Amino acid sequence: MKTNLFLNVGSIFCLSTLVLAASAAAPISHKVQHPLAMPESESPKQRVRGHNDVFYGPIPKAEQIFNIDFLEIAPTPVPVSRYFFVLLRGETPPSTRQKLHLEPAQLSDTTLSITVSAVLDEKDGGGIIEPRTYSIPLRTAQLAEGAQLSIRNATGVYVDYMAVEGSHDVLADVWIPGMFVQKGTYTFEVVASIGRGEGEKQGACLFALTLTQWLGGEDGW
Repeated sequence: MKTNLFLNVGSIFCLSTLVLAASAAAPISHKVQHPLAMPESESPKQRVRGHNDVFYGPIPKAEQIFNIDFLEIAPTPVPVSRYFFVLLRGETPPSTRQKLHLEPAQLSDTTLSITVSAVLDEKDGGGIIEPRTYSIPLRTAQLAEGAQLSIRNATGVYVDYMAVEGSHDVLADVWIPGMFVQKGTYTFEVVASIGRGEGEKQGACLFALTLTQWLGGEDGW
């Protein structure tokens, strides 16, 4: 059987984004999946502005402090075995910065957590890949071969991490190796939070984005 994905994440998200920092074996579950009806009280998903297939979540948009101007992912849908590129632009409003008393040191500790799960193609045996989360610092860095994350300020200068004031771009160029991808519908949840990684206290959510799409394995889309 082909090695299961736990892809090299460069963004997004990112996403979108964004997506993916190590290949590792992931357990496959063969639970029967039944569609769930959306509760009447649940709000419809809100799409992120720009050329992408991304929605706000899993944390509601109202609880996110980074106002996203737009998110561009090219190409969309995200391919395998070729590069895709992510550009997320936005800023934290002055009123929010004042309310939370944001300090530069807090933003230098921002964590980007990427959770990946999948429902695999029935033609290849089906099953699901249970959610698995990876956490990395949200700062300019080469994450792995074929995955680069960068932050740029409003003047076009590349910086290590976001400053308290002003607009910022989060950019990623990512390559997902098709040899590690089983065909199926994958969900990527990308959450940026002020604070350290897993197991430590998290602060305010900068942004939280979700992408669900088909990945086609070695033969591409």
